[in-house]
Amino acid sequence: MTDGPITDAVLQQGSTAVRRDVFDGRLWTASPYRVLSANESAATVTLWPGVATLAATEFIESVRTGDEAIREQALATIASGAYRLGEWVWRWNSVVTELVSGRWFTVGRMYGPDGTFRCWYVNFERPPTWRGDGWDTFDLLVDLVVEPDGSRRWKDEDEYAQGRRLGLVTDSEHSAVQTAREEAVALVEARRGLFSDDATAAWQPDPAWPLPALPTTPLTVFR
Repeated sequence: MTDGPITDAVLQQGSTAVRRDVFDGRLWTASPYRVLSANESAATVTLWPGVATLAATEFIESVRTGDEAIREQALATIASGAYRLGEWVWRWNSVVTELVSGRWFTVGRMYGPDGTFRCWYVNFERPPTWRGDGWDTFDLLVDLVVEPDGSRRWKDEDEYAQGRRLGLVTDSEHSAVQTAREEAVALVEARRGLFSDDATAAWQPDPAWPLPALPTTPLTVFR
């Protein structure tokens, strides 16, 4: 595996690439994406409603119920390593995500069920460590939401602070995130990358595409 440049042979257009959140050597999430494009240093992938993923069961319960107390406990459980994985079926939005080697965030375009563009979503996370069938990372909890009109708001700052206290986000990662925040805002203001796309353009996955699926091999291969 490498966190350096990728090649066309790593992620092929139309193939399934698995994104894995890994903390302290353990799998936290696994999500299959369809590869839209890839080059020597970046990839654009998509995920849409109906795709089955894996996540820590406490996190799934917090999303299902909207209970913030369960979500706080989920982070503590992940930090302790005392969690189990369960299936979570992606719902609500289709997302087209761009990830770049060495970058501490991804940029996603979120679309509603009818294909209407909803927002840009910047997810701060460890730079991708590329594998032949996808990449490893770890969600660093804070996010930036950019509306179609360009207005923006920070999301999950409290969760980020909790992650800092629990050791999920180290001091060096915090420093990298602070720099990455400035980089992301500069991209928004300059309308570069996915932010340059037409905010009124609709997008939907091709109905002929099969749903991306996780490998059928035992979970121990992820650990």
